[in-house]
Amino acid sequence: MAPSTGGIALVLAVGAGCLGLALASLRAGSWTRRLYGLEPDDDAGARANAAVLGIVGIGLFALAAAIVLEIPPRVVGTATLLASALLCFVLGWLVAVRDRRELLTTPDVDRETGRRLGFVAIGCGVLSLGFAPLVWLEVDDAVVAGVALASTVVVLLAVAFAYR
Repeated sequence: MAPSTGGIALVLAVGAGCLGLALASLRAGSWTRRLYGLEPDDDAGARANAAVLGIVGIGLFALAAAIVLEIPPRVVGTATLLASALLCFVLGWLVAVRDRRELLTTPDVDRETGRRLGFVAIGCGVLSLGFAPLVWLEVDDAVVAGVALASTVVVLLAVAFAYR
């Protein structure tokens, strides 16, 4: 089956939008910094948010390339889940261990809350790893949906607990 031109264009447009926002946020006083909840002169926070948006944009360009090259969906899905898990681990480690709270979307969290949220991000990486074999083995959609729903509830409760 040939890839959908409209679908590829949408993925590329969202990827370009992410990259555009990332670049716009690097400019001091940018409206995107206010959108993030950052102070206009917070260059470190802006760079951190730009890095996250840039990674997402590049990932979407890679996804579009995989669609065009007609790479099997189970390979794309498994690779995406593994990359997401790795990024969750890295983000969680940076926030929990290295105290890089500016990477969080909630501005001005205290150190302990940031630490708990970092460990929640690491937990999300662990949950993402659990999906990779399900996708690779092409498990029934109902099973994947059930695991996804259960994971969502666990993550929501973990984030709520982290903010307590």
